[in-house]
Amino acid sequence: MTLSRSPESQLTSRLEHLVEKDAACLCSISGYQELAEQIRKAPSFPMSLRRAQAMADESRLVILALLRREKELCACELQAALGVRHPTVSHHMHLLERAGLVHSERRGKWVYYRLASRDGLWVP
Repeated sequence: MTLSRSPESQLTSRLEHLVEKDAACLCSISGYQELAEQIRKAPSFPMSLRRAQAMADESRLVILALLRREKELCACELQAALGVRHPTVSHHMHLLERAGLVHSERRGKWVYYRLASRDGLWVP
């Protein structure tokens, strides 16, 4: 019968095996776990996560790069640039707006989009 070990002791054992020395000098597992939990609970974490998820899609990254170059585009221009249907553009733009990366403005029956900020946004 084998005794069940805690995840922390299993990880320590694995680290010791990988580095062939005492893994205790490498990290304080419970300390890092607590730090990770503090990061997840930080007020800015949900928006940072939404931004990362929004930018992780090729089409949305292209949209951001287009808006960086053109300053403002209407949904129909984005539709033509991406070669997709209007509902797809609407979906992408909703996620980008929710992430705080773009702003929209309705002018008559057209919706125009622009970057919320150019500061700190890395796009090609």
